[in-house]
Amino acid sequence: MKIDVKNVSKLYKQKHALKNVSFTIEGPKIIGFLGHNGAGKTTFLNLLAGLTSTTEGLICVNGENVFNAPSILQDICFVAESGNFQEDMTVAQSLKTNSFFYPKWDAQLANELLQVFALNPKERVRNLSKGMISALGLITGFASNAAITIFDEPYIGLDVAARNTFYDLLIEQQIENPRLFILSTHLIDEASELFEDILILHGGELLLQKTMDEWDQFIVAVKGSTQDVELAIKDLQVIHKHTFMHEMTAVVYADGYTFEGDPITLESVSLQDLLVYLSKQQKARLVK
Repeated sequence: MKIDVKNVSKLYKQKHALKNVSFTIEGPKIIGFLGHNGAGKTTFLNLLAGLTSTTEGLICVNGENVFNAPSILQDICFVAESGNFQEDMTVAQSLKTNSFFYPKWDAQLANELLQVFALNPKERVRNLSKGMISALGLITGFASNAAITIFDEPYIGLDVAARNTFYDLLIEQQIENPRLFILSTHLIDEASELFEDILILHGGELLLQKTMDEWDQFIVAVKGSTQDVELAIKDLQVIHKHTFMHEMTAVVYADGYTFEGDPITLESVSLQDLLVYLSKQQKARLVK
């Protein structure tokens, strides 16, 4: 499956939730779709799932606009952070209802995963804990067999063991039934090893799109004396700087830049740390 995003903007009450976003992704892959709160991630995922329309621009899957396109939408399963299931239904009824939307639904897998996550099929959704509702969402996503399967903050309320089960299932499903998985999560340190590509939204705009193999060459932390670091990064865009005990650390967009002959050291930056720095940037702008 190929997703083409072309100059997409989305306005709510004249405020941009997304602004002129363009990129292309193609599966099967596991994509990390990341950004701080308010970056526009959920807005975009709702657009991709055809739940709302763009203000400007197009989102196409295999060349077809996703909005009002039933033949395309049956290949997209969007498991949102909340609101996926009707509270008066039982677990079994919820899965049965969802099975009607997805032609490749795997009922056997759904039943197996009910046991894995210890869900009672006769229990009503209203009586489930947050973790159980999240587990029901994970089961729906995997059993859908949708060519594009989206998990938006999929494991609220799940403990570490259950989250690890999810990661194992994600790898297992990608081996057995490859598809384009899009995972949006704040638990980046846990999930980052799963990602093949990453996209980061920041302030409603696409900040970067890289493979994980490119990451360490694109974002780096430069360390050394204040004078040496300032000299080394003078031509680069800075994400974050701090000084401690006469030593400066600057996180920059290096994008393959070679620091030749500079008396500084270079360190890698985790995805989690980058999101923290970007969040601080955004809060600083709002204060101003």
